[in-house]
Order: sequence, then C-alpha cells, then structure tokens
Amino acid sequence: MQTFYFEMTDTFGGELNYRWLSRFKIEAKNLRGALIKLSKETGFNFRNNGNYWKVKGACIGAYEYPSECEPDQYWIDKAVIL
Repeated sequence: MQTFYFEMTDTFGGELNYRWLSRFKIEAKNLRGALIKLSKETGFNFRNNGNYWKVKGACIGAYEYPSECEPDQYWIDKAVIL
C-alpha cells in the first residue's frame, strides 16, 4: 500500500484558488485506487487536466502532493484519512 496526499479546493480562472480547502490522506495500492476512494468520499468525478485533478462539471480541483514530498504534521492532523 502507498500513501497519497490530496488537497481539494475551488478553482478560479482555471487555477486552484484555496478559498476553501479539504485535505485527504489516502492509503491505496496505486493512484487510480486513491482517486476512486477520493471520488467515493466526495461524490465528485475527477479528470486530470495536466496540472491537477479537476472535478467534471464544477469549479473544484484536487492537487496531489508529489510522492517525495510528505506534508508536515500539522497538514496531516487536519486531513481526512481514507
């Protein structure tokens, strides 16, 4: 199992806006499994636009932390664990 970290927030002008923020720490076998868990938790359908995972039909996006950059403890404490 691998650990994936996502931040989900609103978008404005095609960029992540951070007007509001939800954090997720997801244990899954691969990225696809992590996205399936994130979709089930949030009820959104995600598509990659090249920079981040965009919600289909909404101004919401999810950013995946690179695997070599683990967030600090404060970030992890605020995350929903899936």
